[in-house]
Amino acid sequence: MNLDWLSRAAGTGVLAAALSAQATHSQTAELSSLLSSVAKYLAEYEQRCGAVVSLETYLQQVQSGGSRQSRQLKSDMLVLSVGDAGWVGFRDVFEVDGRSVRDHEERLFALFLKPSSDSLGQARKILDESSRFNIGRITRNVNIPMMALTYFKGNYQSRSKFIDKGTDVVDRVRTREIEFREQALPRVINTSDGAAAMGRAWIDPESGRVVKTVLMLTGAVEVSITVTYAAQARLDDLWLPQSMRESYRRAGEITEGRASYSNFRKFNVDVTTIIKSP
Repeated sequence: MNLDWLSRAAGTGVLAAALSAQATHSQTAELSSLLSSVAKYLAEYEQRCGAVVSLETYLQQVQSGGSRQSRQLKSDMLVLSVGDAGWVGFRDVFEVDGRSVRDHEERLFALFLKPSSDSLGQARKILDESSRFNIGRITRNVNIPMMALTYFKGNYQSRSKFIDKGTDVVDRVRTREIEFREQALPRVINTSDGAAAMGRAWIDPESGRVVKTVLMLTGAVEVSITVTYAAQARLDDLWLPQSMRESYRRAGEITEGRASYSNFRKFNVDVTTIIKSP
């Protein structure tokens, strides 16, 4: 009697294992299809975006020990899609704590009218220029809203492991929440300790559209950057960053940022004249 029960139980176990394997295969195929969809969306998205400028209102706060410091920046935030190199952001700050920045026009002239012949050097120059008004001891230039999208680009997906976390609703949009964990070297984001990036994207499964991202690093500096997207009617309903929330923690210092984006417009510039090929 017991043997018969064990036999039936074993048979059920085999059936359960087969169904589980079949479900896993189905889930893997569904995830692969979704990743292909988001890669296609981002390829088209980069073509549509090209170079977009927005008004960024950006509050930074730093807490270290018992002291607290804050700074509010207003900037023209220019985000450029530069193909395989991903996204380059230039935060052209024109107001700091309510006061105008005097060298605004001179910096624009130097960066965009006199590009370097060294593409990597010029990209670094733009990123460094963008970060010069950051407060706190944590040096950073990854506070670019589109940064997390890089990991979901078609030619970058092989560098990460992806996990489907299921269905979620973001701002009334039904999405699939996809987690990524960076595996490959060198890292997309260069840090002193070589920390791997991880994060999540909330993707509309019908279109591949990204409606929210979270990017994290958990090395010597703990980083978290959350970005939400919304449709912009004046740019043919292109989904662009609406807000960015960030946090950096290291050795008792906490830096937090809150940014909002408005007044989107296309920036008519030939990217190849800014980021030249070697």
